[in-house]
Amino acid sequence: MSTNLLTASLQWRTRTPDERFANIEALKNAVLNRRNVSFEGIVDTEDLRIAPDDTTITLDYDGQSLDMTHWSFGQLCNLAGAPASYLRTLPSDLVSENLNHALPKTQDSVKLLLTSNGTSTVRAFTSERYGRIWDIDIVRAVEGLCERNTSWHNPPAYKSTVSDGVEIENAGLYASDRDIFMFFIDEDHPIEVNGERLSRGFFVWNSETGKSSFGLTTFIYRYVCHNHIVWGAQEIREIRIKHSLNAPARAFSEIMPALKRYVESSSGYEKQTIKRAMEYRPSVNKADTIEWLQKNGFTKAVSEKAFDYAISEEGNSTSLWNIIQGLSALARDRKHIDTRVDLERQAGRLLNYVH
Repeated sequence: MSTNLLTASLQWRTRTPDERFANIEALKNAVLNRRNVSFEGIVDTEDLRIAPDDTTITLDYDGQSLDMTHWSFGQLCNLAGAPASYLRTLPSDLVSENLNHALPKTQDSVKLLLTSNGTSTVRAFTSERYGRIWDIDIVRAVEGLCERNTSWHNPPAYKSTVSDGVEIENAGLYASDRDIFMFFIDEDHPIEVNGERLSRGFFVWNSETGKSSFGLTTFIYRYVCHNHIVWGAQEIREIRIKHSLNAPARAFSEIMPALKRYVESSSGYEKQTIKRAMEYRPSVNKADTIEWLQKNGFTKAVSEKAFDYAISEEGNSTSLWNIIQGLSALARDRKHIDTRVDLERQAGRLLNYVH
């Protein structure tokens, strides 16, 4: 059994034209140019001062007048314990007064991410223990993997500016002032599972500004349509790293090696994984299956329903593969997409037993 992934479709639907890139070279150049004018440093919050302008505010620090992005302003408000949505409705002098009153009472220091290219702009306010993983390092690593394994490419999508949905373009590569997202597939090495031809794909994402974690999702799937819905996804596996102090080191000791293994592995490796999952027997009856699932982090209610779904969908729950299919079938019936995908990812981690 399988599920449909909407993550890439959401990216395709919501990204503005300036956040879309036709190929990884263009994406790399954009984030490289940004990295070349980016600086980070730790400053004392008591040295920060908000100054009102006619229609906006700026950050005064060390004799400099710094602009802020929409994202970094929200982070500054959060740091001050003030609701950004409300402050954005107030005149600039009141915004400055509120923030200047609150900021000195917050944490002693903050890490700034600054870009200086004609004007100076603060892109992020994070804690001083924030471990920044630079977008350019991730893009270069993915580019290198795909150059050595040329069957991996971005799936095309409907051109966002064409209302009748007949023109398509390269898609799946995005970058904004706060994050990046990449979507790749390999259709040249199909995998046969129970008479069905499946392909492999992955998502990689990152944020230099604290918007999200750094992460990787891998999966096999039936097909990707031109609005980037991934249909019939199975074996969904995900690794996330929060931007803690040691995050940069972990990114290149955990996630990128995992992606390298996945990209460079043959489709036969996936076939063997599925075969081993079909042969692996974690339990012999319902009580054992429920107990085993609970030991692997599933609730009792989910475990009981997964067993029932495995029986109805696959005929039995004796193999690891059938248990995972039961969990996938249960996930399909979840009303909320986030809950559905989370359950799929948790089910996918059970494949670690046969890796």
